[in-house]
Amino acid sequence: MVRKTVVQIVFEVLVALIVIAALAPTATADNKEEEWDAAAAGADASNPTAVVNFQDLRYRYFDIDPDTEKMSFETEGAYMLHPRFKVTNELRLVYTDQTGSWSTDLEVLQLKGLFLTDGQPFGIKVKYALGVEWLKDLGDFEDGTGSGSDQIAPLAGIGWMPTESDSIVTLVQYFYSYDTHDGGSKVRKTGPRLIYIRKLPAIVGWFKADYKGEIDHEDNEDYSSVLELQLGTMFTPRIGAYIEGFLGDEVLSTDAYNYSMGLGIRFIY
Repeated sequence: MVRKTVVQIVFEVLVALIVIAALAPTATADNKEEEWDAAAAGADASNPTAVVNFQDLRYRYFDIDPDTEKMSFETEGAYMLHPRFKVTNELRLVYTDQTGSWSTDLEVLQLKGLFLTDGQPFGIKVKYALGVEWLKDLGDFEDGTGSGSDQIAPLAGIGWMPTESDSIVTLVQYFYSYDTHDGGSKVRKTGPRLIYIRKLPAIVGWFKADYKGEIDHEDNEDYSSVLELQLGTMFTPRIGAYIEGFLGDEVLSTDAYNYSMGLGIRFIY
């Protein structure tokens, strides 16, 4: 009952922030075209198949179980080396009490290379994406600050653009641990993913729903999933912010966490 009350409070806060964002003035945009361009830029940064340069700074809080919490300080971004080649980065510092006492350490460094190309199947504009991600464990598995494995993760996806306002991304990624340490277990997982993004010019922003599944081939094909929600707004054409709410084991079946909240700042360049 206590956990349910906490989740209700989380969503009350999210709803309040959504209302505030909807009623806020449209920042420095001078006309509808500028508002649309700013909203599109913010939305594209949340789309893994979009052509955009950005860097995010964010804080996330995770309720893992009734006695365990984790706070994550993260930076994530992307840079277009070429209109068809995108490089992304992510680095996390975590503070957690998963072992009964609080520990702080860098958790993981993730680097990804994506090859992007245009298409138009069924008359719908799309971006095909093919790439690979490297996940370098930086923490300590015994302290709860690391996974205990270094992984390589090839991926393939399609970014669909059925309308100017809407984007849908279908993606699948395979995670394989080529090295384990500190007592970490071997990883062989397939991760299907479905993302919906809508541009919101009325608040010079965007809404994103990101469903992430996971099939654990080392655990009898066990399936788990989370749903990540994000609402953002751009204060200027290059600077914005967003709030996040993640649904874990409180709603879906997952071993990752019960629920999570986050706040981020976005820089477009």
